[in-house]
Amino acid sequence: MEDGWDARFVQEQVGHEHASTTSIYTCVSSDFRTRTLRRTLDATMETALRPVRKAQ
Repeated sequence: MEDGWDARFVQEQVGHEHASTTSIYTCVSSDFRTRTLRRTLDATMETALRPVRKAQ
């Protein structure tokens, strides 16, 4: 996953029905987790702080 493979793709390749099963066997570095969390939080904050456009 750290090399860019989609989590759903990995799940399907190993034959797991549920992502929670795949997560048991999948480990990523703390640096990868931090970068992923930071990207998600930054995108969420950007969306939340974007001015609301009024309908015309």
